[in-house]
Amino acid sequence: MEYREVKTEQSEVNRRGSRLWIKMNDDSKSKLHRQKFVEKNGGFFTKNGRYWEWTDNVTLNNGYWLKKIETDEKVFFTSMTEFGNKNEISVVKICELLNGKRKTYKGWTAVEVRPVKESVGSHIKEKKKEPEDIKLFNGATFKDMNTGNVFYIENISKFAKENNINKSNLYKVATGKMKSYKGLKLYNPLEH
Repeated sequence: MEYREVKTEQSEVNRRGSRLWIKMNDDSKSKLHRQKFVEKNGGFFTKNGRYWEWTDNVTLNNGYWLKKIETDEKVFFTSMTEFGNKNEISVVKICELLNGKRKTYKGWTAVEVRPVKESVGSHIKEKKKEPEDIKLFNGATFKDMNTGNVFYIENISKFAKENNINKSNLYKVATGKMKSYKGLKLYNPLEH
């Protein structure tokens, strides 16, 4: 048995080289594709070097926005400490900007004012949904036409090697592309 992660639009949009990533970055209508993607999935795109990167709604709700006064450029960040160290602003001053206690500081102003939490500690952050895993079964249930025995083969490749038979033909029987091979056929419980 094998487990594989389910691929979704949200997981593929930031994976370099995927069809969706190419559509958002290198397509002649990439701006239109990004707008449609945001309308459907929420979040927003930001330019990261030469390429566009999508930020989901959970990260958006857990993050913060500040605006440079000189250029009116909005900047999104998730870690106050990292942003503060990068721009030489203390975390306390960032909180004061976000809570509306301070209008401007070192050329920055808040994009949105957030209410101050009454109790001690940070606000409860949203958690990202874990990617789903699907089970892939490598095996199949076969019926021996000579003896009438019904048995399940978990690893078709291993079974073929042990019994010195062609594994590709056995896979064809398992997927229904061949009726039978070497006296083995796919078991159907509805047959008598």
